[in-house]
Amino acid sequence: MTELATELEVDGSRIMVPACPEWSVHDLFAHVAGIATDLAAGRPPDGDSQPWVDRQIAERRNRPLGEIVEEWRESAEVFEPMIAGSPRVFWGLTYDTVVHEHDLRNAIDRPGERDSAGVRLAARLGLKLVKHDLARLGLGAFRTTVDGEEMLVGEGEPGLSLSTSSFECLRLLGSRRTLDEVRAADFRGDLDGYLPGILHMEPPVRSLGE
Repeated sequence: MTELATELEVDGSRIMVPACPEWSVHDLFAHVAGIATDLAAGRPPDGDSQPWVDRQIAERRNRPLGEIVEEWRESAEVFEPMIAGSPRVFWGLTYDTVVHEHDLRNAIDRPGERDSAGVRLAARLGLKLVKHDLARLGLGAFRTTVDGEEMLVGEGEPGLSLSTSSFECLRLLGSRRTLDEVRAADFRGDLDGYLPGILHMEPPVRSLGE
């Protein structure tokens, strides 16, 4: 993401991000930098994380993108060892960053890195979110075949299966596909019944065109 930021003109930071329709590219970087800075400084969210995120973006709204990227780089010196030391606590932030990398790539029309180690890891981390939601909703297991590797997510008899690539798994289950695109994917079983358990956010109304 920081490499891509260096290629943007000043106006490029104001491009809106279709996957995060209320955010510009500038806001997206403010989000990832703000999380790293606050957690590295011992300032986690207190309850609902949305006001925490909103504040981070608002505080950086008038700062140049290059300055925000540099802040992220400096915070990473503390934040990345925190993730490595407590992956069970911070895995969701690794997932979040990889998702936003591809939100950025989509916004500035620079697709790539879709078969990276980060995407492969994030796709599997995303299935942890699904496991939690399936249990919360009392749904059975979800069988996935991702890049040829079969995994059973959740407990009980599987009522839905999906065969796909890591990148599509990441984007499908990360609510980056319209409902029509979800229905067109290689699902087998009770898709309608499982939708609340496999999509943890509302799907977009318009296709991202990926």
